[in-house]
Amino acid sequence: MITDAPNLNILWAELIIEELIRNGVDHFIISPGSRSTPLTVAAARNPKAKTTVHFDERGAAYFALGTAKALGKPCALICTSGTAVANYFPAIVEASMSYVPLVVLTADRPPELQNTGANQTINQTNIYGEYVRHFVAMPCPDEQVHLEYVLTTVNHAVAAARRSPSGPVHINCAYREPLAPSGDLALDVSSSIGIEQWLKSDKPYSQWKRPEVTHEVGDVFALAERIHEFERALFIVGNLPDANQDHGDGTAALILQSLFDVPVFADITSGARLQPSLPENNAPITNYDLMLLSPRFREHCTPDVVIHLGGPIVSKRLSEHLADANPTYYIHVADHGSRLDPNHRVTHRVQASTFSAVLDLFPDKKPRPSAWTTRIREASRVAHDAVRACLGPESTLTEPLIASTLGEILPDREDTAIFVGNSMPVRYLDMYSGLLQPFTRIVSNRGSSGIDGNIATAAGYARASGIHTIALIGDLTALHDLNSLSLLTGEGVRVTLIVLNNNGGGIFHFLPIAEHTDVFEKYFGTPHGLHFNDAARMFGLPYSRPTTKAEFVEAYKMAQDSATSCIIEVITDREENLRLHRKISDAVVKALD
Repeated sequence: MITDAPNLNILWAELIIEELIRNGVDHFIISPGSRSTPLTVAAARNPKAKTTVHFDERGAAYFALGTAKALGKPCALICTSGTAVANYFPAIVEASMSYVPLVVLTADRPPELQNTGANQTINQTNIYGEYVRHFVAMPCPDEQVHLEYVLTTVNHAVAAARRSPSGPVHINCAYREPLAPSGDLALDVSSSIGIEQWLKSDKPYSQWKRPEVTHEVGDVFALAERIHEFERALFIVGNLPDANQDHGDGTAALILQSLFDVPVFADITSGARLQPSLPENNAPITNYDLMLLSPRFREHCTPDVVIHLGGPIVSKRLSEHLADANPTYYIHVADHGSRLDPNHRVTHRVQASTFSAVLDLFPDKKPRPSAWTTRIREASRVAHDAVRACLGPESTLTEPLIASTLGEILPDREDTAIFVGNSMPVRYLDMYSGLLQPFTRIVSNRGSSGIDGNIATAAGYARASGIHTIALIGDLTALHDLNSLSLLTGEGVRVTLIVLNNNGGGIFHFLPIAEHTDVFEKYFGTPHGLHFNDAARMFGLPYSRPTTKAEFVEAYKMAQDSATSCIIEVITDREENLRLHRKISDAVVKALD
């Protein structure tokens, strides 16, 4: 195939695509364009490439993000020059801040067209700045440049995307015309022993060994001896990027569940908020955000040692409480060296997989039985009962009730993913969903926590993982990514999109700006008066609008049994959501105090 390339542009593009595939990057998300024709043709004609086409570069980039999250390895993006490249930027920021590897292939105009006013030509050099791990500007294909350069450039980029801290890389590919696969070039490999051997192989030209993230075991053992002297130890499990994959650090969650006498505060995005496989195992605590509303509980929950595994947590209340508690040791464990310490309380950083670090911190023994731990667990049970008592009589749909109900009705014998949107959905799920079924995966875009590209990310995750994915998002989030509804009808994509439509931005009701009524509704509440039935019809998606809990459960069960994507729109009232949340909060505080 490569030796039949009709021109040098196609030849270089075929080398790029083939070498990416040999490096394990075999998923390509492509947006139509002219200047990127060589790359698109090379991907389309390579039988080992898995391709998805989406007309919106912003949505395409988020689809790639979801794909890479599901696969645990890089996938590639292909777009033309100009603003198409800029439209990738939001997803690249998210990928960078959540350590998701991507390979971004952008086509570009040749040097003689730069800074001349040529059409669809912008400065694409280092356009993504510090948000990519590596950038290279490949020259226009030239017979004077060794073909090995193309292969080693790809190898270097993929290695940069995968090494710690993993993230996106950018290869900018300049092309002169002809762009279409026309001509009669025949590759002469006799002049290059390296290329000739590469063509006969199925391996990358340069094979990079991915470095293992290790830590000084002796230092961790010494730290373990010190922290075991304290009675009040607390585990915080933040976002674990690999928790949803069998080979990843989600195994640490199982180890934590066996540590009987240490409370585990598991964030909704951690992948660790699962029901214990054995009844005697320690179940993670899920309702700490509500519990911390209680002055009495805050006074008791003052740990001497905090061991924070993984990334950030959703609960601002927990983060602020730990800053006030100022524990003697705050140990952060992550597989990268990036800083996660917004309150400046971290005393020790351990760069390692959470799996190995937990083993080394508890090598021979479990922590001593602790009355402190017992009281935290008892407080959790009391808070849980208070929440159930408030939500139990509710039948009219509210956002807290949806979050609680969703946690109850997930299947217990089938892999299911929940993509949870930012703003209020992730907070409600964090507070009210409780323990989830062991087969549940949680997916989110919490790197930069934007509301853009959420539908596309869920679609990419569903396509790559092959499992039913529930996307719980708000109405503004859905409107922001409306183009990506077209991705839900793609082959192999099965997404149940639950849109919580409260006619605006519900999160602002929880902020001080809500007291300023002269500006609040227009500029922060931002009502739009729209519904999603016509959008569902436009994109050919089944649609339902339940009004009670029983109707919602029925709609979800129908979606669970269906082989296609659908939209479930839940109309809620922002004021009513706030009222119920405050009612629950008051009940929890009263029960604990």
